[in-house]
Amino acid sequence: MSDCPETHNPAALADEAPQLLRDERRIVAVWQAQWLVPTLQLTDGRPLRVIYRGVWTRAAGPDFADALLDIGGQLVRGAVEVHVRASAWYAHGHDRDPNYCGVALHVIYWDDLGTSVRDCAGRPVPTIALAHQLAGPLDTFVSPEWPRLDALGFTHCAPIVAAHAPEALVAVWEAAGDERLAGKVARVSGQLTVDSPGQTLYALLLDGLGYSANRTPMQALAERLPLAWIEGAIARHPHTECWAAAAAYLLGVGGFLPLAPRDAALAKLAPATLQAVEHIWETEAAGLRYHVLSPTAWRLHRQRPANHPIRRLLAMASLIAHSEHGLLNECFHAVQADYAHAALRRWLATARPYLGADRAHELIVNAVVPFALAYADQTDNDQLREAASQLWLQLPAGAGNRRIQQVREQICGTAHVPIRSARAEQGLLHLAATGCRQLRCFECPVAQLAQRWEVLKDQCKT
Repeated sequence: MSDCPETHNPAALADEAPQLLRDERRIVAVWQAQWLVPTLQLTDGRPLRVIYRGVWTRAAGPDFADALLDIGGQLVRGAVEVHVRASAWYAHGHDRDPNYCGVALHVIYWDDLGTSVRDCAGRPVPTIALAHQLAGPLDTFVSPEWPRLDALGFTHCAPIVAAHAPEALVAVWEAAGDERLAGKVARVSGQLTVDSPGQTLYALLLDGLGYSANRTPMQALAERLPLAWIEGAIARHPHTECWAAAAAYLLGVGGFLPLAPRDAALAKLAPATLQAVEHIWETEAAGLRYHVLSPTAWRLHRQRPANHPIRRLLAMASLIAHSEHGLLNECFHAVQADYAHAALRRWLATARPYLGADRAHELIVNAVVPFALAYADQTDNDQLREAASQLWLQLPAGAGNRRIQQVREQICGTAHVPIRSARAEQGLLHLAATGCRQLRCFECPVAQLAQRWEVLKDQCKT
């Protein structure tokens, strides 16, 4: 660009290059802070306007997710990948990685290729070179405390309300949590018109065990290996073999049998137990061979051992095998017990050591409660509806996750507003999905609360 300041000349870039090559995070921080000139241009000459720079992912895949960009007059939502040099795209293998297929923008410091990189589908990726488009010389950039990496926005939404009326914010969060629950109940109700109650519950539990990374293969497994078939098959075994049989069917259709030595160590099965599981699969499951999932169906990269699908399927096997009266009846019995939360935790504890307390809590919140409410509506069961509703109101907060903490910080700033209920946690997730991710700030109830607070404060001054 002809109007670039002298500090951005090629010689200066060459001097900065060695340090930059060791510090890609610095370019990530520049993009996070949008420390850029007002008018931006891609390497192909098209103008770029950044409506939302996205959220830093800290995970495998592109650096930022859910960015919203105006590229040459066309609105584009998608991921942003950041490198020091354009050639790093190929050096890191992104041109062969499906996770980078469809990246909306390639952000680089300088262009050492002279042409746009291409994704795994052969499409050119829009590219911006920042070397001549920074707000100043790079060595003067100091990453500000706000927005720090992981921050959703550039200013906090309601820090004054958080500091002076935290209970008002919590009420908004819990109301949003009720909205999120209502949406889940509606989806479960739709599924109950297609599948049996037991199959619906089974699929919901598998979905919760799959996390976001493996929800699709868990859904496929539920369809290929119905609950009624498993419960009927293990009923033909002695009580002492029920768990091994359930494990054999789930791991076998999941595509994990025979277990490789590394997977056997992950499963922590005694040699005799492993032998029994593999024997049942080899001798009793011939009819299931055509239903086995491909090993590539599962996402295993960067999975913590505790979250590995093998351990989650073994947790499901434990729940099925230890539900003496069937998975559905055991769940209903626990929901309608005098101390429902404790009863459900005891039931889910039968899946230990493959299911920890935190994930068990998430299953209660995201699977059991929505299912019980949907089934109660379908059958007009007032007793079950009341029990599930009381359970929802009494559920404490879980361990939380990064997104919940992100949204709370976005709203509250440095003010600490405790999250004590599952309703509030679910509400923050609902606000993230329907407000923050969609950039619908003016429709957000938190923003409306903050506006009312400002009006009230002004009235008090007058």
